[in-house]
Amino acid sequence: MSLTEIEFVLTANQFALMDYPGLTQGRSLTLTLDGGVLLSDPAADAWFVVQKEPLMSQFVRVGPATYAFMGQITEANLFKEEGEETAVLLVRCGDIPLRVICAPNEDGRLPFGTWETRFISGLCRVQGIVDDDFATGIGQTVDATVWGINRLVLAPGDPKFGQWYETTELSTSPYIYDLVLITARVHPKSM
Repeated sequence: MSLTEIEFVLTANQFALMDYPGLTQGRSLTLTLDGGVLLSDPAADAWFVVQKEPLMSQFVRVGPATYAFMGQITEANLFKEEGEETAVLLVRCGDIPLRVICAPNEDGRLPFGTWETRFISGLCRVQGIVDDDFATGIGQTVDATVWGINRLVLAPGDPKFGQWYETTELSTSPYIYDLVLITARVHPKSM
């Protein structure tokens, strides 16, 4: 029985939607792994490219909560609003189901092939969405166990401003400015 370790951002908003539980090492969570909005420009911080030919599924950590990914699009919701197309996709990256939102090109259209059965690769920063407020049904939850918590203190005036620290628990109080990265082990049954 192998476990997949993943690192994701827990935003202040998500923590508030969870009603500020005391997160500790060993606590189980059910969450959606969300790669956010991706552009079709590889010069962007978060980007994607689609193709018809199969890609080997991969999900590789390349920085703090940042992943290079490749996989097959297994679900897609395409939207057209005010002449602009967007897509919410579920991408199967090996054992990891990743939800992403694909933004249109400058002409307002998505790149050709942004739909189910095609393959996609790109770069994204992953957030853990515990309380899903998306209007679309696209996404798949995973069960994971909190393994570690890293917090970057960014509260103005805090004596530890700009410092990372590792902890085994996240207190039950809100945070506004800090960046919180959770390392978790994904349970095999949810993959």
